[in-house]
Order: sequence, then C-alpha cells, then structure tokens
Amino acid sequence: MKFKEIVASALLAAGAGISANALAEDGVKISGFIDLNLERLSTPQSSTSRISSGGLNASRLEFSGSEDLGDGNQAFFVHQMQFQADTGVGPTPRETYVGLKGAWGALSLGRQNTPSYWIAAYADPSWSADYSLVSNMQFFYAPYRENNSILYQTPVIGGFKGRFMATAGQEDTTKNGRVVSTGVEYRNAGLYVGLVSDQKYIKNIYSSNIESSRDNYLSLTYRFASVEPTFIYHTYNGYYAYPPYVGFQTKGWDVQVGARWNIDAINNAYISYVHKKDAYNVKLSDADGLLIGYGYRLSKRTNLYANYGRINIKNATAVAYPLTFNSSGAAPDKGVQLGIRHAF
Repeated sequence: MKFKEIVASALLAAGAGISANALAEDGVKISGFIDLNLERLSTPQSSTSRISSGGLNASRLEFSGSEDLGDGNQAFFVHQMQFQADTGVGPTPRETYVGLKGAWGALSLGRQNTPSYWIAAYADPSWSADYSLVSNMQFFYAPYRENNSILYQTPVIGGFKGRFMATAGQEDTTKNGRVVSTGVEYRNAGLYVGLVSDQKYIKNIYSSNIESSRDNYLSLTYRFASVEPTFIYHTYNGYYAYPPYVGFQTKGWDVQVGARWNIDAINNAYISYVHKKDAYNVKLSDADGLLIGYGYRLSKRTNLYANYGRINIKNATAVAYPLTFNSSGAAPDKGVQLGIRHAF
C-alpha cells in the first residue's frame, strides 16, 4: 500500500474512533419508527385497498442529543426526517431544532410543533395517529408545526407550565406565515387541563393583503384507574388558506370527546368522536367523525394495531375533511387499517 493510502486509512480510523467517542460522551441517540399497515379506504365514489405508511406514527428517523453545560444547564437538539415506509420515498422535514434548558425552563429555535399541538394532542385519544380526528378535523387548516420559530417553555411551578412560540414566517418583509402561540397547562395526579390560543398571518391567495386567523383550544383529561376520558373544545375565526389553491374566510367551533383504555399491559383501546359546526357551512361543512382503535403489544418496541374511522360531511363543500392526509385524489371519508409499528 502506498504511503498516502496508509496515512489516509489511519486518519479515517482515528476519525471514526473520535466520532464514536464523541457520540457516546454527548449522548447522541438515533431512534424512530417504521409503521406499515394494510388499509381499505373509501370515498363516496370508490374504494381502494393498499399498503400504507404510518397508521399509529409517521415513519421517521430521528437524531437527538444533549450536552451537559454545568450548573444544571444542557444544550439539546432534535432532527427528524419523515418518509414513506411502503415506498421509501422521502425524507421530508418534520421537526428540527436546537436549544438550551435548565431550572429556568427551555428555549429552542427551528422547525417545531406549536404549543397548541402539544396541548390539544395530549387530549387526543389516538395520540395524533393517521386517522386522528383532532389532527384532521379540528386542526385542519390551523397552525400545527411551524418553520423559523422560537419556543420558550417555563419550568413547572405548582403543576402549571407555560409554552410561548413566535415565528418569523416567510421572512419576506411582511407578516406572511407568522404565528404567535401562547399556552398554559396544568397537571395534578390524574387531571390534565390545557388552554392555548394561536394567531396566524397569511397572504390572501387572490391579493397581496395579509389576513389573520385565531384558533383557541381547551383540553381536559382525567385518569380513572386504567380509563382516561378526554375532551377538546376548539373555536376558529378568520382567513384560512393552503396556497396557492384554496383560501377562504370562515368561523365556527368543534368539540372532541373520547377515551383511552389501557386494558392491561398488552392490550389497549381508544375511541374519539368529533362534532364540527361551521358558522357559514359553505367553504367548510358541518361534520361528524368517529375513530375506534385497538392495540396489542408484542414487545416493548413492537405493536400490532387496528383502526376504523369515518367522517360524515353534512354539506358537499369543495373543501372536505380527510380521514387521512396520506392519500391522493378525493378525500377518503371511511377507512380501516391493520398494521404493525416498530420503534427503534
């Protein structure tokens, strides 16, 4: 072997050793989910059977880690890449942020879930599964995960914790895409209460005007032994858009009632019902949704599951609530999944 090849090999080996030691010392972790299911989806016109990715969790790869800075402070980061496990297509961005935390709370920057996601999703019996009625009917057009954000979380004081987020939006010298989200939550034994308000600014797709919308959520859960009833009340008012295709002014409210049931260490089940009432019933429709799910734990990291969901739309509007966003063509209003999820 030539001298330069020997040197190069030695440097690579040394670099690999240094990298491995650095990963171990700083606590960098690689984790994620592979989630696949056999699925039957239906629209009012047709039905289809397929293999689909992400019934309980979106299939994704996550890099995360932290470093002890002393005096009780830490630096931390998360980088998630979502992909379609049935085809290998991806990755697409999920959350990516870096921050500092200590006794004073936590401050992070990047692409992050909004405070409303954490507060409303906690009271989602399905924990934001693919057929989640909270995600697909209540959030729908509302802020959920935002780019260019700064998030501060307070320490827990007397069971209370605050979450405050502001985003820079599209960074185009206007307020386009900016979000301000303020939330507070309370935990005490089996009781959870969350209250959050989001304001979002977005450019009107038919003009250069900057419009705004306001979404408010109240979440409640209470654990009775192995059963945990859940409740979410949501109001919305303002301009909502998916540029460049759809934009409209509306307001209304919706409510979710449901329950999680940890039957035993192996079996669990959940049920979720959402009723949505739109003030105009023109761009968005009044609707009712039902989701029933069952899970069977094969091991600490592997689960089998079954989900059944349907959404009944009262008015045939151009914008329909989808049972799943993981589909093309007409929005499905009924579906069933039989799947397996493996965490690593």
